[in-house]
This record gives sequence, C-alpha cells and structure tokens, in this order.
Amino acid sequence: MELSFFNVKHGFTEALVRGLRSGFLTPEDYRRIGTADTLEDLRSALEETDYGTFLQDEPSPLYVSTIAKKCYEKLADEFRFLKAQTCEPLTTFMDFIAREKMIDNVVMIIQGALNNKAPKEMQEKIHPLGVFEGMKTIMSEEFDVQGGFDDVYRIFLVDTPIGPYFEEYLKQADLEKDEMARAGIETNQVGGILTKLDLEIMKATLKKAWLEDFHDFVQGLGGTTAEVMGHMLMMEADFRVLLVTLNSIGVFSQSKLQEKNSLYPNFGYLYPEGTKELREVWNETTVRAALEPYSKYLQLFTQVKQFYETETEGSTARSRGFQSMEDLIYAENVHIYEMAFEQQYHFGVFYAWVKLREQEIRNIRWIANMVVLQTKDHIDSTIVEIFHPRT
Repeated sequence: MELSFFNVKHGFTEALVRGLRSGFLTPEDYRRIGTADTLEDLRSALEETDYGTFLQDEPSPLYVSTIAKKCYEKLADEFRFLKAQTCEPLTTFMDFIAREKMIDNVVMIIQGALNNKAPKEMQEKIHPLGVFEGMKTIMSEEFDVQGGFDDVYRIFLVDTPIGPYFEEYLKQADLEKDEMARAGIETNQVGGILTKLDLEIMKATLKKAWLEDFHDFVQGLGGTTAEVMGHMLMMEADFRVLLVTLNSIGVFSQSKLQEKNSLYPNFGYLYPEGTKELREVWNETTVRAALEPYSKYLQLFTQVKQFYETETEGSTARSRGFQSMEDLIYAENVHIYEMAFEQQYHFGVFYAWVKLREQEIRNIRWIANMVVLQTKDHIDSTIVEIFHPRT
C-alpha cells in the first residue's frame, strides 16, 4: 500500500528534497574554501558553490556571525519552499522539525527578558527556522519587556505549537515538595517561576518533551517513516542521554542528580535498562560498566575519555587534540542522516536534509573562525564533510 500511494501525495516533495542533496559542498569546495586568507576570499569561494551570491549584498567588513546568519536564512527559505509543497501528514512532520528551533528562540528571548534586554536587540541571534506567528509582535520596537511576562506567556505558551511543552514544564517547576500538580498556571505567576529556573535545564527539558512527542507522532505514521525516522530519533535520544551523563560526572548534589535524571528521554535503544544504569553512575568506572552491553556507545566513550579527564585536570582538551562527545556525535549523526537517503517512500529524508545542512553550516562557521584566527591548520580536524566519497 505504501509503495502504491506514497508518491500520489508526497512524491513531488520527496523528489525536491532528494534533488537538494546535490547542493551540499563537495571535497573540492571545502579545499577551495579552506585556502581563503580572509572572509572576503571565503565569500568569493562560496559564490562558486550552491550558496551562490547569497552574501553579495553584505557590506565589508564581513563577520563570521553574518555568514552564519545568511546560511541559516538560506536554509529556512528552502525549508519553507519545501513545506509549501506538502500536504498532511507531511506538513505536521515539517512543523515538528521547526519546533526544535522555536524552543531555542523562545529560551533565548526569555533569557534576554530576564536580563532586561529588549527582544529587538537579539534579532541577530534568532534562528530563522524557528520563527513563528507572534514573533513580529515580540520583535517590534514597541514591545516592552519591563511590563512583565504577560505578553510573553500569551504569545509563547498559548499561541505556539510548543506551548504545551512550556506549560507542562512550568507546572512541574512550580511544584512545592509536598504539593500535587496544579491544574494550571496563572499568567501573573510565570515571571516568578521563570526567574528561579536554570534556563539551560529548561531548554534541555523542553527538547526532551519535543523529542518524545515527535517520536510518538512518527510511530503513529507507521511504515518506512516509522522505521527510518524512528531509528534517527532513537539514536538522538541515546546521544542526549550520553551527553547529559558525561557532563554530570562528579556531580553529587541530590537536586542536580534529580535534574539530570529528568532529562533522560523515555525511549531509545538505551531505554529502559541502559538508562536505568546510567542514572546511577558517578565516575568513569560506573559509566563504563553501564555501557558494557552497548558496544557502539562504549567505543564512543572510550574515544572521548581523555577529553573529559583533561577537562577535569583544568587544561584545554581541544587544544591537545582530544575530541569531545559532541564532536563524535556530529560525525555519527552525519552517517545516520546520509543513510536516510538510501531508502525511499518515507519522511525521514526531510529531517535528514535539515540536519545535514545544519552540519554544513557548522563546517562553514568553523572554517570562517579559523580564517579569522589565522589557524587554518585546525580546519580539517573538525569539519565533517557531507556525502564524502567513500572508498
């Protein structure tokens, strides 16, 4: 049935996104970009790629932040073009992809509001893929952040798709130890709750809720989408568990441990046995024991062990050539997303394309930073090429 009817509704859009695969930078493109001595040279090198003249209207001097912002704007334009060609349930699937960036934008604006910064001042940092209805109101010159969180609550928590994640988190955050969950959160309570929160913990918790919601939606679709996309999301969940675990080694505060445990998704290849074991780890030995049944993850941990040991000693691990778990996860994810293009008749290719483009933008930003710092010899050790020819 899937082979018969998928192309009727989604064949054209899938063909479009597969065609965009040819626009990724090639090894020759990276070689040419890597020879740039200035950001102006880098601009000229990018003009010979699929990025074209997207920087031609930017005045000199050019900044790394400007290049990254224009790259994300190009990605957002292509994403919106693809979404405009979709019909349900692919449209909702594309909405789920954008929700992750909505969370980033909302948390950043809340952080600015807590620091009495007008949202307009953070315009440059807004991720264009996470722009939603109501953003124009917040970004306007007239928006008064001093007026409290009434408007923020109304726009973020009521008028956006991520509202339910925020509302549930705020309910849990406002619980007293001996209280049951409240039926709801009043508008005038939001400001007091938000000022007490660790916003990084909040962002991680919201993304966990988004990931679980996305996984449930994908499994409901069934077919090849549930298989391919389900695999990518389960790997994403496992990688989040590993990152949270490694970043909390040596933390013995009970409240911090509870925060850590609340960030573990309720699905994935590690769930539930591996997750249960990792909740109780406190040092390298216990992490290794917990990962023993999972050879792939144990291998990743072995590769990054020196990075975290060096960080603990107080020196800069990256300057000594060690890779962090984030570095290895980026490389692993690229391979996973590339493999999504090897199967047909599924939505996972849209998610994979967005994630691969984000990695490509990270590559460009890293090269630009190395050009500015005049340390181009570090370029090749960090970038992860997309669809690199394999022998």
